[in-house]
Amino acid sequence: MKKALYITIAILSFSMVSCKKFLDTTPTDSLVQTDYYNTQAKLMEALAGVYQPLASAGIYGDNMFDELGAATDEGFYARSAQTTGTMVYNFNYGDANLNNFWSQLYIGIERANILIQNINIAPMDATQRQVILGEALFLRGYYYFLLVSNFGDVPLKTTPTASVTDVNLPRTPAKQVYAQILADMTAAEGKVSAITTLGFGGRVSTTTVEGILARVCLQMAGAPINDVSKYADALAWAKKVQASGLHSLNPSYKQIFINLTQDIYDIKESMWEVENKGTGADGMGNVNRLGNTNGIAYSLNNNLPGYSYGFINTTAKLFNLYPAGDIRRDWAIAPYSYNTATTPVSNSYFTAAQVYNRNAGKFRREYELSAVPSKNITPINFPILRYADVLLMLAEAENQVNGPTATAYDAINQVRRRGFGLNPNTPVVSVSVVSALTLSTTGNTGYLTTVPNIPITFTGGGGTGATGVATVASTGKITSIAILNPGNGYTSAPTVNIGTAWATATAYTAGQQVYNGNNLYTVTTAGTSTATGPTQTSGASAAATTGAVFTYAGARATATATVATTAVDLTGLNATTFQQAIQDERARELCYESLRKPDLIRWGIWVSTMNNLAADMKANAGTTFAYSALAGSNITNRNLLFPIPASEISVNSLATQNPGW
Repeated sequence: MKKALYITIAILSFSMVSCKKFLDTTPTDSLVQTDYYNTQAKLMEALAGVYQPLASAGIYGDNMFDELGAATDEGFYARSAQTTGTMVYNFNYGDANLNNFWSQLYIGIERANILIQNINIAPMDATQRQVILGEALFLRGYYYFLLVSNFGDVPLKTTPTASVTDVNLPRTPAKQVYAQILADMTAAEGKVSAITTLGFGGRVSTTTVEGILARVCLQMAGAPINDVSKYADALAWAKKVQASGLHSLNPSYKQIFINLTQDIYDIKESMWEVENKGTGADGMGNVNRLGNTNGIAYSLNNNLPGYSYGFINTTAKLFNLYPAGDIRRDWAIAPYSYNTATTPVSNSYFTAAQVYNRNAGKFRREYELSAVPSKNITPINFPILRYADVLLMLAEAENQVNGPTATAYDAINQVRRRGFGLNPNTPVVSVSVVSALTLSTTGNTGYLTTVPNIPITFTGGGGTGATGVATVASTGKITSIAILNPGNGYTSAPTVNIGTAWATATAYTAGQQVYNGNNLYTVTTAGTSTATGPTQTSGASAAATTGAVFTYAGARATATATVATTAVDLTGLNATTFQQAIQDERARELCYESLRKPDLIRWGIWVSTMNNLAADMKANAGTTFAYSALAGSNITNRNLLFPIPASEISVNSLATQNPGW
């Protein structure tokens, strides 16, 4: 971790053997637990150990957003040869990723149990002791939450393991596990520090506890527990976060994720994040792969924008869920691939038809601060809880308890307004934006491949703010165009301008390209333009006539724009349609943050959603991406839970297996 908790995890107990007698097996000196926990500093080291599994590859270092979290209706594992494994739901209880997930969660629980048992040994400030105890209790509850929501009934233990032979524990019914989770987290709420006291999101704060309690209660309210009374509890916890006044939405959606990459703490939005650091060169930290396995594919090492396998691609369902003007789409879903043939690396933008080609783009290594990034280790923090999630949970719980009230609308509309780049707190009826571009000159030629991305500007149409970019292929043609900012206020289609228009009295340097009329020219001799522009369709202009020399390069690329109007603030929905709006908004806002599968399960639509997605992919993804349907096709009712892993079944004689496994 980057702040006080980024400490090398100390050994909890050890012994030193005397050398008085060869092979003497009786220890003459040892450090017992009571000695280890006898100072506040040692308690903090132990607390760091309780946090550490979160950042391991088994949980948020890789598994949760890659192997175990790849396949939802948001994304698929983008490797056609991957026909087995958790990524495509063709696996068994011996799967290594599954076993690692289970074992890391129980490692965290064991460390929490040991710390809790020894919390009163050190002479120290009573308030600080309670803070450490509160964080340990909460983390134990959170680890159990990940266990019970993924595996159902699990062994529940709240004291340290007394012996290596003390491993035979029956599975505790899920409702009892949830009761322990609620008890731990509720106790923690009154002990941990306010986030303003901490100053960063790497440690658990009061409002983090409240926000996660809202998540736990929503999970309990839905399938398979179906305790609908918990909707009211979820609402109460989410409202406590809101009422604290400590949190608000970052005005810029993409900045949230840039901050996570650059060690910038935004405690107003990012309430709890798993902290990572550096490149691993110092031997410190976990092997975090955020942005490396689920980023924008880049196959060169030790160079920005950073090596990435690009394992996760978007689904057309998610892509099409974003309405015109929603700027979250082209951040969450990469609108480009990297063109490694240029120096520096440039962006090659996709055509409108290339949807399944697009990587998950939320975590982008190109923003890392190190000029020489590690191949497989990134410093990007993982956001476990954001304020946007709290607002959406509040809206959902309010709708379930009281229907779509003004409170519910205000919460969801704040998130939606920010999604369109607007002030979250200012009501907005609709936006009128540039929604699409159509390349209309397919025969364009002569563009310099050394300038692979050409800016697009817009004039007229009554609106402002729209910008775009055109991609130059190796043939010297513009082959794709993309909207970078859809702007707002357009009442008619604006004129699209690809590149730079020739202008009078302008100093041009050799190598620049300009258009005049429908012609494209390359400046071959520097100079200041006269009032006479180039018009020839072959050869070079005369310097005496045009000032700088403009050589004809080819036909200029042109395009047309389409304008669309999208409602921003929701209104007039009933409870059913409001719930559907929540489900869609959570996908748009929280995609690729390891929340979609548990959402679909608690809504009771996991299997049907994935089966329907597979059918759509088979019909519409095309030959190249037909394999994307594999995971959804494989999912059945047994996939509502993971199997109890072999690592547990093989040593715990009292462990039973989940149905279907």
